[in-house]
Amino acid sequence: MPPETSAAPRPDATPGDERGAPRIASLIPAGTDLVAALGLEAHLVGVSHACDHPAAEGKPVLTSSALASASQEAGVVPPHEVDREVVDAVLSGTALYRTDAEGLDRLSPDVVVAQEVCDVCAVDSRDVVAALPEGAELIALEATSVASLNEDLRVLGKAVGRERKARELIADITTRHERVADRVAGLPRPTVLTLEWSDPPFIGGHWVPELVEIAGGTHPLIRPGEPSARSDWDVIAACDPDIVVAMPCGYGLEATIAESRELLARPEVAGLRAVRQDRWWATDATTLFSRATPAMARAAEVLAGILHGGAVPEPEPHEAVRVSTS
Repeated sequence: MPPETSAAPRPDATPGDERGAPRIASLIPAGTDLVAALGLEAHLVGVSHACDHPAAEGKPVLTSSALASASQEAGVVPPHEVDREVVDAVLSGTALYRTDAEGLDRLSPDVVVAQEVCDVCAVDSRDVVAALPEGAELIALEATSVASLNEDLRVLGKAVGRERKARELIADITTRHERVADRVAGLPRPTVLTLEWSDPPFIGGHWVPELVEIAGGTHPLIRPGEPSARSDWDVIAACDPDIVVAMPCGYGLEATIAESRELLARPEVAGLRAVRQDRWWATDATTLFSRATPAMARAAEVLAGILHGGAVPEPEPHEAVRVSTS
C-alpha cells in the first residue's frame, strides 16, 4: 500500500479520503458496521446472513448458519437449547457456519472482512482462506478491547482507502470514553454483573469489563480482555452484584426484556441484591455490546447512565430499561 501522501485520489473518492474504495465483502456483522462507519456502504458487494445494518439490505448473502435455531428470532428459542446446539456441534467437529465460496468468487471483491475472535459468533477467517477469491485481501477483525478495535479500524481503513476517516472514528471513541471517565471519577464504583447469556449464565468478556470500568463500575469474575465465560448462579450469588446489566449476545431490547422477566421469576436469581434493589437492566445488546464497533463510545455512556444515573444522563428508552419483579 503506497503512503497516503503519495496516493492520487480516484474519481470515486470522497472528500478527505486517500483513494477510491474497493469492492468489499463482509462476512461478519461487525465488519459491515465498520464499513458503514467508514462511509463505504455503497461499496459493499456481499454480506453475511447475520448482517443487520441497513447497508446490508438487498446485498447477496454469502454465509449461513448450520444451527437449526438460526432461523428463529433471538429470544424465541430457549437459551439452553441454543447452547446445547452449539456444544453438540463443537464436540462433533461440525462447522457452525458455511461460506458460499462460489458466490464470493462471482462477486470478485477486492477486500473480504472476517474475524478471528469467536468461532461461535461468526465465520472464522481461517475458514475463509480456502474460499478467498484470487487477488482479494482478507482483513481479519481481532478486537477484544477498545485498543484492538482502534487497530481494526486502522487496518481496515488502510485496506479500503479511508485512513483519515478511521482516525476520526478512533478520536471520537477516545474523546467520549475520556469524557465518561471524567464524569464518574471519584464516585462509588458498584459491582456490575454483565449477563451475556442466561442459560447457562455467561459473564460478558473481552471489551465489556473495560467498558464497565470506564463507566465507573467494578466487573467481577472476568478481567478486561478475557473472553466471556460460563458461570453458574451460585458463583454469581456469591459476588452478589449491585447491578445486573443483561446483554445477551445478539438480542435486541425487547427480547432481552422478555428473557429478563423469565429470569427474575427464578428463585436462584430473585435473591440477588440487584434484584432486591430494583437494579436489573435490560439492554439492546446487539447495538451496544455484542460487537466491537464505534458503538463502544455510546455503550460506555449508556453503562455510565445505568451505574451513575444521578451524575450521568440515564439511557434512552430504546437503549436500556430497568426491569423489576413488580
